[in-house]
Amino acid sequence: MPELIDEIISPELLSEIDDPTRDLRNIIGSSMVHVPCGPNYSHSPCMINSSSTRPSYSKRFPKSFQDSIIVQEDGYPLYRRRSNGVTYIGKNGFEYDNRWVVPYNPYLSWRYQAHINMEVCASVQAIKYIDKYIYKGSDRTTLQLQETDNADEVKRNLQGRYIGPCEAIWRLFEFRMHEEFPAVYHLPIHLPKQQPVYFGEDLSRDELQLRLDTTHAKLMAWFTYNREYQDGR
Repeated sequence: MPELIDEIISPELLSEIDDPTRDLRNIIGSSMVHVPCGPNYSHSPCMINSSSTRPSYSKRFPKSFQDSIIVQEDGYPLYRRRSNGVTYIGKNGFEYDNRWVVPYNPYLSWRYQAHINMEVCASVQAIKYIDKYIYKGSDRTTLQLQETDNADEVKRNLQGRYIGPCEAIWRLFEFRMHEEFPAVYHLPIHLPKQQPVYFGEDLSRDELQLRLDTTHAKLMAWFTYNREYQDGR
């Protein structure tokens, strides 16, 4: 399995020998490296408590050099990051090496020429990374509205829903946003014959009694189905 991961995901820069055209090398160097952080970069977005004497880095960059991949039981693998001397000078003048590269798939990065982070979800703890983005809700944007002819006007902020072109096309074609199998339903728990029954005030006594006799909560209906049908067990 570790060898297979190395074929799919890489957190290493390409040398000019490995990529003579420099196409993929430039894509990785410009879109798949972490912004500089550390004591000399206190304003980096990933810095936590940058003003304290012991700041921490939320994304844990730079990573350590590593000659071979290690598959962990409780999280993402420790990918191979060799100290091979390959570096890349970013637009900010910072010299990146393999410790700063975000894991990527060479084909997807070359195909779409964009930031596409690839990770191996090899444990239950890592699966939550996927569900977090599925259930976090719609994308949002913060807009700042300001009148140009009056610079002293109080700034107003509006938080509204943002639907990008990819999501818009997906919804127009009515594709599924997500799917779980098997389906999971919440079954309300109640005491015997204590399930809630809803009815209108205009029901007669006979109609009300019929409603009480035929109304079943989801929990009781689930027990009944399992008793009568084999596929429900």
